[in-house]
Amino acid sequence: MMKSKYFRYIALQAVTMSVIFVTIVFLLLRYQQTKNNYLLSSIGQSVSYSVQQHVSITEGILASLSYNYEIDHNIDKQKFNLLAAQYIKENPDILYIQHKDKNTITDMVFPDVYAYTLGASLKGRPEVEEAIDKAIKQRITTVNDPFILQGTEDILGLVIRYPLYKEEQFDGFFVVVFDLKSYINTMIDGVIPSSYHIRIYDKKGGVIREDSGAKGRQVHTIRVPVMDNYWLVSLWKEPIPEGGEAVIWFVPLVVLLLVGTLIFLQADLFKKDEDIQHLASLHKELERLKESYTLALASANDALWEWNLFTNEVITSDKWLDITGNERKGQGFGAIVQEENIHSEDYQELMETFEMCLKGQVREFRKEYRIKNKDGSYTWVLNRGKVYFDESDVPNKIAGAVSNIEERKQRESKIEYMAFYDILTGLPNKVRFMSILENTLQTMEAEPGRYSILMIDLDNFKNHNDLLGLEVCDQILNLAAGRLTQTAGPENLVARFGGDEFLILIRNYNDLKEVEALCQSILRIFNSPFSLMKKSVYLSVSIGVVYCFESGQTASDVLRNADTALNKAKESGKNQYCIYDTQMHDDIIRKSSVEECIREALDRDSLIIYYQLQQDLRQNQIRGVEALARLHSEELGMISPLEFIAVAEYTGLIIPLGNWILKNACIQGKSWIDKGYPFGKMSVNISAYQLHNESFYDFVKDVLNETGFPVDRLELEITESVLLEFSKDNIETLKKFRALGISIALDDFGTGYSSLNYLTALPIDVLKIDKSFLGKAMEREIENQVIRSITELAHGLNLKVVSEGVETAEQKQLLEEMGCDYIQGYYFARPNDADKVEEWFTTEKLKR
Repeated sequence: MMKSKYFRYIALQAVTMSVIFVTIVFLLLRYQQTKNNYLLSSIGQSVSYSVQQHVSITEGILASLSYNYEIDHNIDKQKFNLLAAQYIKENPDILYIQHKDKNTITDMVFPDVYAYTLGASLKGRPEVEEAIDKAIKQRITTVNDPFILQGTEDILGLVIRYPLYKEEQFDGFFVVVFDLKSYINTMIDGVIPSSYHIRIYDKKGGVIREDSGAKGRQVHTIRVPVMDNYWLVSLWKEPIPEGGEAVIWFVPLVVLLLVGTLIFLQADLFKKDEDIQHLASLHKELERLKESYTLALASANDALWEWNLFTNEVITSDKWLDITGNERKGQGFGAIVQEENIHSEDYQELMETFEMCLKGQVREFRKEYRIKNKDGSYTWVLNRGKVYFDESDVPNKIAGAVSNIEERKQRESKIEYMAFYDILTGLPNKVRFMSILENTLQTMEAEPGRYSILMIDLDNFKNHNDLLGLEVCDQILNLAAGRLTQTAGPENLVARFGGDEFLILIRNYNDLKEVEALCQSILRIFNSPFSLMKKSVYLSVSIGVVYCFESGQTASDVLRNADTALNKAKESGKNQYCIYDTQMHDDIIRKSSVEECIREALDRDSLIIYYQLQQDLRQNQIRGVEALARLHSEELGMISPLEFIAVAEYTGLIIPLGNWILKNACIQGKSWIDKGYPFGKMSVNISAYQLHNESFYDFVKDVLNETGFPVDRLELEITESVLLEFSKDNIETLKKFRALGISIALDDFGTGYSSLNYLTALPIDVLKIDKSFLGKAMEREIENQVIRSITELAHGLNLKVVSEGVETAEQKQLLEEMGCDYIQGYYFARPNDADKVEEWFTTEKLKR
């Protein structure tokens, strides 16, 4: 009976051990499979994260280039190379950076070793047509499938294109090409253990990277988004060596036989201790599984954590201290988020995120925040994770990973700095200033305050650029920025607008006197020279002021008004400030309308020329005619010559306007000669801009040849301003005209800044006395003496004298007594069109 009982007991134990044997084998195999799955998943996520992070950095570079492009659409090669070199230095995987124009043709590339790509177009290339069309229409950054770069044998390139727009129209691409093979090899060496293998291929099945070696039973495949594209990544572990699986079965079998033998020999002892042994075996298995799980956690790059919401237990990997810089304390939420170590600005948002997880409102979260280091500094980290729910949809676990993103944040901060601050001076740039100004204008009603804008321009700075070079002038700009910042004070905002222009936003002043006092201070600080390279460089500034913003204005409105005031200050002589008023805006509109009238008149050949006759007092006959330009507009009526000539000089239209008058006056003069009218000289006014133009001399010769007008019948009239602008070159050109046979007249003599030395140096034939002297000569002796002295001086220099503005017989008689040669004015003939002058030729007699 006892024996039967004993054998039954042994049989029961044998069955039990068989079950344990199978269970152990199952657990070993299941553990091995779970471990491999977990490691493959972790490695796959690391690869995916690394690829996406690298692509995001590249996209950030393109975004930074786009910021610079928005600031300056005409970005030049030098600035492009400077920016590209900096980005490549910080991201060595980048092979080169390109700029393509709106026709997708490469016009800039850095470094120059890839200059062979210049001129290459994306059009007509089927493999990129779809990506290019998508980028332009959807305004997104696109990436091509990797390919072997032209001119190389094994460099696998990845091309990322960022579309550019100018005034809502496509204007080209910025393109970054980096060495994908080098990057992937570096990444794989960093995240994939040697016993694991990887295969990466694009969405079309093209292999990007494939390891050699047989595939294991378990292959883990993930899809990695790459902007508008994606890759597929397959991971597997080397198969267990031959005999490896037998070990898994052999060890439990040996253990089973030994335990069975012990049971058979020591049944009573085993019976007494079986419960203890069973518990010990389970405990040992649990410890071993725990150690394996801990090892898997430690192999990850991030600090992994898991919070059991039922037990409140928190498990973290050993990298927790490395990533967070702080040891884990306690259990539950406080162990993951230690309030005393979280930046005060970030803690509340982090709390709200976790509360939403606990309430089941979100299933995944991603939060960036700052944690305090032991030295008191802060480090940026990314905490991302997932909430797990049970069958009742109640959250039971939250698991996640903490990554150190300090380097990424620093790069983003640097990119942001480059986008919103001037690299040379460190001041806010135009984009930053406009943003602050726009915000100020929007909050004026809610936060009342007085604001003003100063737009400051360094006078004649281009001359210093040409003389001293860009490097020295960059130093001057930096020093000028320092002076302006110090003078404006910390309460006001100083920014560099671009080039040699600066902006100051004045906040909360009391009245206009304070604004003017600041302007005067700025003018004074530039009285002191800049000392560079043992040289003293003197600068002055012109300032445009917008005093007290108006409701409803935009930032563009304010800057436009400031620019208007600045131009007024420069037109008024520079080295001064000018305060904007509405009349300035009206003047600009008027000038714009006059400019449009001039352009239309030139395009339609509808300018008018009036002719005024000159009388020879000695011969009592016509000495010549002066061609006078007139401009009529249906909208503005007859426009004063003083007004439209000034606008023409300001806008650069004076050259085509003056040339038109010269050519048409010669045509008319030749017509009168052919008709036998004795009009003498044809006098035509020319500006300093025409005279300084290199092609003007040839133009005059061509006009004379084309029209057939005699050279000796043409007289060019210049004003004293010619002596002040480009005087040396102008004098040489005048000498060439005189040598050709053309006579030269100096108009409005006595009203400008003429030196008597010029009269001896200038190649002139005629001196014209301004009418302002004659108007007073009948009443005041001093003007009488001035005219007499000018006449005697001119005759002493063998020059003829023309007196303008003769309106009465008494004035004519006075001039005859003084020995004046010629007169011009209403007394003799008013300015009139060509037809009226012809009538005068046929009917009028000279007045005596």
